[in-house]
Amino acid sequence: MTKKLFEVKVAPTLLAQATRVYLANQRQASAKTKSRGEVEGSTRKIYRQKGTGGARHGSIRAPIFVGGGIAHGPTGGQNYTLSMPAKMGRLAILGALNQKMAQKAVMVVADDETKLGKTKQANKWREKAEIKGTMLVVAGSGQEGWMRVFRNLPGVATVKTDSLNTYMIMKYKNLVLTKKALAELSKRYVN
Repeated sequence: MTKKLFEVKVAPTLLAQATRVYLANQRQASAKTKSRGEVEGSTRKIYRQKGTGGARHGSIRAPIFVGGGIAHGPTGGQNYTLSMPAKMGRLAILGALNQKMAQKAVMVVADDETKLGKTKQANKWREKAEIKGTMLVVAGSGQEGWMRVFRNLPGVATVKTDSLNTYMIMKYKNLVLTKKALAELSKRYVN
């Protein structure tokens, strides 16, 4: 059952698409600029229509002037969300897991949380396991202890199986799964 979880090969474009969808959905439309109708300033005609030798202008708030409104700027109402079919999302996760397995960067550990009571012990375990680089710890439901002891270590992220996504798998160099997490992933993604 676990073999099938790591055996699905997918095109790199699918992994890239899944990553792009995830990152786009994290984006917030918080940038906003003022248009010429929102900028403070007089509505008086800035100089007479004819006879100045310059171009005709009616408003100091036009985008052409310093301090004027911004033409076509962000309004704060942009929608950056993207969607992806559920089947493609599942395939992308399986493909990312396959890629990690091919890189020999997957480790499955026993569920015994009593050995890892403190972050200091988790750090010692990491050194003993000789895990170099960043690490993603995937815990099963009800395994908050695993997340608690690892979450404060630098270069380590923790996630539950129901929140796992392609971007997180790709971002971190090493993947550490508990046996319960592995069983949950197999149940969820392997038919």
